Amino acid sequence: MEKYGLPILLFLLILFSCTDSKRKSTPTTLFSNIENSHSNILFNNALNETKSFNYFEYPYFYMGGGVAIGDINNDGLQDVFFTGNQTKNALYLNMGNLVFQDISLRSNTQGGNQWYTGVTFCDVNNDGYLDIYACVSGKNAEKKNELYINNKDLTFTEKAAFYGIADNGSSIQSVFFDYDNDNDLDLYVINYPFTPFSSSLEYYDEKIHNPTLEDSDRFYENTGNGTFVDITEKSGVINFGLSLGVISADFNNDGFQDLYISNDFATPDILYINNGNGTFSNIIKKSTGHTSFYGMGVDASDFNNDGLLDFIQLDMNPEDNKRSKENMASMNPKRFQRITDLGFHYQYMHNTLQLNQGNLDSGSPFFSNISRIAGVSSTDWSWSSLFADFDNDGWKDLYITNGSRKDINNKDFFNKLKARTMFKKDKNYFEQSWDMPSEKLENYIYKNNTDHTFNKSNEDWGIGFKGFSNGASYADLDNDGDLELVINNIDSTAVIYKNNATELASGTYLRFKFKGAKKNPLGLGAKVLIAHKTQKQYQELTLTRGFQSSVEPILHFGTNQLEFIENATITWPDGATQTLKNIETNQVITIDHKKASLKKTIENTSTHKLFKDVTDSLHINFTHRENEYDDFDRQLLLPHKYSNFGPALAVGDVNGDRLDDYYVGGAAEQAGELHIQQEDGSFKRSTSLVWEKDGRFEDVAALFFDADGDGDKDLYIASGGYEFKDGTEQLQDRLYKNDGNGNFSRLKMAIPDIRINSSCIASGDYDNDGDLDLFVGGRIISGKYPYPAKSTILENKSTLNATLFEDVTKHICPQLDSLGLVTSAIWNDFDNDKKLDLVVAGEWMPITIFKNEGSQFLNHTTHSGLEKLTGWWYSVAAGDFDNDGDDDYLVGNLGLNYKYQASEQGPFEVYAKDFDSNGSIDIVLGYYNEGMQYPVRGKQCSTQQIPRLEFQFPNYKSFASASLIDVYGVENLQAALHYKATTFASGYIENISGGRFKFHKLPNLAQFSSINSIIIDDMDKDGHLDALVAGNLYASEVETPRNDAGTGLFLKGDGNGHFEEIPFTESGFLTRSDTKQIKLLQSKNGKIILAAENNSKLKAFQVAQH
Repeated sequence: MEKYGLPILLFLLILFSCTDSKRKSTPTTLFSNIENSHSNILFNNALNETKSFNYFEYPYFYMGGGVAIGDINNDGLQDVFFTGNQTKNALYLNMGNLVFQDISLRSNTQGGNQWYTGVTFCDVNNDGYLDIYACVSGKNAEKKNELYINNKDLTFTEKAAFYGIADNGSSIQSVFFDYDNDNDLDLYVINYPFTPFSSSLEYYDEKIHNPTLEDSDRFYENTGNGTFVDITEKSGVINFGLSLGVISADFNNDGFQDLYISNDFATPDILYINNGNGTFSNIIKKSTGHTSFYGMGVDASDFNNDGLLDFIQLDMNPEDNKRSKENMASMNPKRFQRITDLGFHYQYMHNTLQLNQGNLDSGSPFFSNISRIAGVSSTDWSWSSLFADFDNDGWKDLYITNGSRKDINNKDFFNKLKARTMFKKDKNYFEQSWDMPSEKLENYIYKNNTDHTFNKSNEDWGIGFKGFSNGASYADLDNDGDLELVINNIDSTAVIYKNNATELASGTYLRFKFKGAKKNPLGLGAKVLIAHKTQKQYQELTLTRGFQSSVEPILHFGTNQLEFIENATITWPDGATQTLKNIETNQVITIDHKKASLKKTIENTSTHKLFKDVTDSLHINFTHRENEYDDFDRQLLLPHKYSNFGPALAVGDVNGDRLDDYYVGGAAEQAGELHIQQEDGSFKRSTSLVWEKDGRFEDVAALFFDADGDGDKDLYIASGGYEFKDGTEQLQDRLYKNDGNGNFSRLKMAIPDIRINSSCIASGDYDNDGDLDLFVGGRIISGKYPYPAKSTILENKSTLNATLFEDVTKHICPQLDSLGLVTSAIWNDFDNDKKLDLVVAGEWMPITIFKNEGSQFLNHTTHSGLEKLTGWWYSVAAGDFDNDGDDDYLVGNLGLNYKYQASEQGPFEVYAKDFDSNGSIDIVLGYYNEGMQYPVRGKQCSTQQIPRLEFQFPNYKSFASASLIDVYGVENLQAALHYKATTFASGYIENISGGRFKFHKLPNLAQFSSINSIIIDDMDKDGHLDALVAGNLYASEVETPRNDAGTGLFLKGDGNGHFEEIPFTESGFLTRSDTKQIKLLQSKNGKIILAAENNSKLKAFQVAQH
């Protein structure tokens, strides 16, 4: 037995070893980290700070290096190039099976002692072999970019000067693209001129308005003979910006490549639209609502598969409470205002995911930032963003690199440093820099959920590296039909993630290589649209993506489980096209430009849109001018301003000609205006002086109704404005009597002297006595947010001789005296008992229903099933959307694309109390992060409101670790006024009989911003009620990005309680500003939609007549 023991033991060891090996080779996650010992990639962008060269001497020390991937020797395997800062560049030849050979020294691509940054591959000399263009920055005066020309024998020769592109700026990255469609490649280089981080806004302004070539990005045109010439000034792109990211793409789909430049600090981003005549125009403010503040890397892709290119821009906003409060600077409101006053656009410290909503009438693309609803707004100190379909399901996912070698925004460190060196003449910060905190961070990978949202999938997909990652790239390194990831790290070996999508059979794929024109052999700028049944995907070929990096020159499409694609349309930069039919998946297809043909494009000029902007043709010329007032001087930590919720808007036939007229209200010290409809359908301003007399009031709501029963429309105007204290004359509402011909006079004694900050008016005959009664909503008590304002019911007790309304609130609905911060209300008979009930919306409230019991109104909300749906409700409208005989409701909320998020498990909360006994109401907003409740606002703001907190929390670290209870105490919070919001979703409330209701969240397109106003009507005459919604919230405090993604939306009803979102490019309805009211008006030429926007021009849209 003993003689067989050793062989058997060896056999068992081999067996178990093989079994174990087989088990290890079966992937369980989408990605596997390839060991460096297997790949032989040992590149490490190691940094070494010295007394003479460190972060304090060169503040761009931690920007890291890039990655470029491409097949340098045409063997069918993608090779990898890394740039180093204090480390030599490295070129790795792909030997197959994810094994690489370091040929850096042999290839002559290691570079000198320069500080290398970005890199891109491109065939510059059109010989069929990839060349390398490396950007250089650093402290040295000599920092010319380098071009390594491929000698076709695995060696390269540096020839940037010969080709005319040895740019000597502080270059970060470059992009090759064909800007003039002449089939050769031009070059744009972004530069980050050395600028002290303490530079003033005035310094930036001077530089922006007087740019020099020395500081500017540079643009080089290909002369066609193999060299380049600088056309920076000629093309109109001379600029000043602290540029960190660039992407070329045809954003407006006009056949010419545009550029997006991502800029750091307050220097505004640039969106260069290609004019098609050799010049570019910057339309950043026209095309975006806001951008990131510390703009980092960018990538462009059609992530929602609608055929339009979107883009993402990264910033430095942590997702966890501790790092956010320790590291992120507070934005000073006055500085923010100065930034916008200087024309630097609205910029906020978060990632922006700019959804391409389509072209405006001018041909400019319009983008809405949806990073909050998408779930990708906060990824800490982020550098590279890459869209790609990593799981081959047909939707682009998102990878983001993260981390700074030192926490250079750590508030405590720099406060200590300032104290240590305050009185020192020789301020050598190097020794102190060793104390600067450093924390390794994880990178992020997000799976596309196909509904404009993403799901963080680090754990599920096997992405677990923590460190300081900068440049990143993707390619199919092992030719198995899925995309690997390669990451360049500071002080860590580069990481390669093998993609296991093929092994996991998660989806099929289709890859396109291009054989382009003679002087664009890679086919850069080629567009591919694949379509199968109702599904489509669109991509453009550009190599520079993310941060300081470039990707393989192949377009990769995941195709889910499809075995073939019905068709693919390829469009080349010169306009030539070709179409492929019934293409088998799981293959790489080479597209040859020679097989394409130029076809004359016949543009479809027919619009067939339901809405048409007729503002100018109808002589609509009112512009609302908001008066300046700083609400935060009164209450420092308000979540948003309350002084700019106008203009009021009312519609009605005031002169009996059966044509609707309109009244639009002004801000304080701006008179409202009455506009009378003329016989031709246009409008003319009334010359009555009655409105001028009351110009000191701020009109926030208005309603035409027959107050006195004489058959004409009188006018009630609600007054508001946070600048006015309760009880002041400017908060008194006003009633104006119509003489039947459209002439109005104010009836001062007709309504009670109730001087509150009003919000809305609703008329209805609640007591069935034949006249119209009123509900007037109370918005806020100035200086006492969020204490509830008084709302009132005014019973109409007019006689033939006198118009009179009496406040009967205490008798029939006393709850209204302190209901909340009311925003909207309607009278509606929800239970069909012939008595009007009252439905009220507001901030920190549920949709509240008061049932009319005849002699009084009882709160029906608890029985209705809506009591837990507390939110920031801004609008409510009624209609029988499911055709079951009772009214349902559409309700507008804050939306799901705001910094503030809420759920039943993690509500958004507010506490209010005079916490420090100084006679003023203090505001504490609370949110949940990883299951713990924290203050929303940081240490600086919180201690400004309650100074004693400075002693309780002497540094930022202690405050960052403190929960809401730690900061304010259990007893204080229990004694405070307390509200919570459990949802910010807008929705459809279905009336399901018996006084019960069911809430349905509206589709995500309707959640991009707040919905302030709703119109219900069968707009398209198909027999089903539709809805038109509009909103936005521009009044956010400056550390909270404003709600500006809304464009107005047509919700097409199907009669069964479902709605289809119709974007403005199809409907024609576009309200992209801070829309407060929309109203339906009957004109001689049909229905008109009026849209009133705060601090903007009144707009009008004609509804098509079918």
